Amino acid sequence: MTNVISSFEQNIFCFDANYFRKNFAAIHFVNQNNKILIVDTATNHSAKRFLKTLQNMSISPESVEWIVLTHVHLDHAGGAGLLMKMCPNARLAVHPRGVRHMVNPEKLWASVISVYGKEEAEKQYGQLIPVDENRVFAVDDGEVIRFENRRLQIFDAPGHANHHIVIFDEESKSFFTGDAFGIAYPELASKDGEFIFISSTPTQFDPVKFGTTIKKIMGQKPRSCFLTHFSKIMNIEKNGYELLKQIDEFVMITQQARDSHESQQHQIREGLFELLHKKLEKTNLSISRREFGNLLSLDLSLNAQGLEYWNNKTSK
Repeated sequence: MTNVISSFEQNIFCFDANYFRKNFAAIHFVNQNNKILIVDTATNHSAKRFLKTLQNMSISPESVEWIVLTHVHLDHAGGAGLLMKMCPNARLAVHPRGVRHMVNPEKLWASVISVYGKEEAEKQYGQLIPVDENRVFAVDDGEVIRFENRRLQIFDAPGHANHHIVIFDEESKSFFTGDAFGIAYPELASKDGEFIFISSTPTQFDPVKFGTTIKKIMGQKPRSCFLTHFSKIMNIEKNGYELLKQIDEFVMITQQARDSHESQQHQIREGLFELLHKKLEKTNLSISRREFGNLLSLDLSLNAQGLEYWNNKTSK
């Protein structure tokens, strides 16, 4: 087994998609009796490497029964079309609002280009492949995916995106949360726990809905959560309250930037950096401000974009 695979309890595995860098985006999967359920697919560039890794574990593409997407942002769903093409027995489960984007990804692609630009989008994600509508299943709040002898319950999870679900695996008492329970940086974990913060990327961030989703996850009292960025976290109650506090702090930073004469997005980004750097200082980790800023650069920029978009939309 290669070092891109991590194994956890109850036959849950994490594949490092190496999206932008290591320890940044995960493809999680459940191996039940050599049948596979995948949660999130990362990008096209990850799909072939992922299937090759499964084959090294003596698991064929024909063994993949379900591909479940937490939402259709391309760092989570960009490889879905290619994986569905290569896994002939797989069914694709996605939020009802995401179905049309999987069947016809043109509008989704246009949205990605608006955030990243055409050249960077093509570099990061490659060519999106449509999925046969007969193989796509809309899953909504309260529904259950039955996979071998496991039950995975679906919860609607808006806040990061309106087409977001989280998946509760009853056997492991764990959630697969996509971006609905924040993002964690394994490099910054300390004796005090995970380094976790809210993902407010464009264009559907909603602080009220986000808070409701976090409370919904906490209410199930899970043993752990598997984040797409990045993988397993514990201390769900502690981390949940930290995320709820951050929502208010993110909103306050954004509102302060609204009244500034400087670039709103720049002000928000700087405010987020200072907030998260204060969190870092409490860990006693040895990392400079510059190293910290470089490590978080992408998420700081995307979060600032999303907060600016939300601010402009709600202040009209």
